[in-house]
Amino acid sequence: MLMKRPDSLLLIIDVQERLAPAMDSPREVITGCSRLIGTARELGVPFVIAEQNPSALGATMVDLRQAAGEETVYYSKMEFSCAANPEIMAAIKNSGKKQIIIAGVEAHICVLQTALELRGQGYEVSVVSDASSSRQPLQTVIAWQRLSRGGIDVVSSEMVLYEWLQTAADPQYKSISKKYIV
Repeated sequence: MLMKRPDSLLLIIDVQERLAPAMDSPREVITGCSRLIGTARELGVPFVIAEQNPSALGATMVDLRQAAGEETVYYSKMEFSCAANPEIMAAIKNSGKKQIIIAGVEAHICVLQTALELRGQGYEVSVVSDASSSRQPLQTVIAWQRLSRGGIDVVSSEMVLYEWLQTAADPQYKSISKKYIV
């Protein structure tokens, strides 16, 4: 399935001050999530940002907060799966979107559990590999394998951006490509 802008919601999971730096390739995750959020904002794709126990793990990384803008709501959770959190699920359901694009940490815990549960609820789910990670590289590899076996597309951030744009004739293509496409 191609990711289509009118059908998509971006879900960013737990890219927080005390958690993100412990990941394998933290800068790649932070940069990838920031560019996904920035592109989503410019293209009008709704996004949800979840935070795992923010009193212990801190707020969402400043790069992401800047990309998201001041009006953004951050959803606090204790559950590992965002799909188990009533407020996050209400935001997803209220969006009316059927394609959920997920990025964040940790790939083998919160990202994986969320993706599998959302897929089980009938959503089309993609996980962005270059905007997601775990503390240990092996855990990330195992997560990609399990997600793929579970019918979830493991994609790159450029795949998301180009599929949302669909054509170089899109009026926002030049702006997006200058800011967000490497």
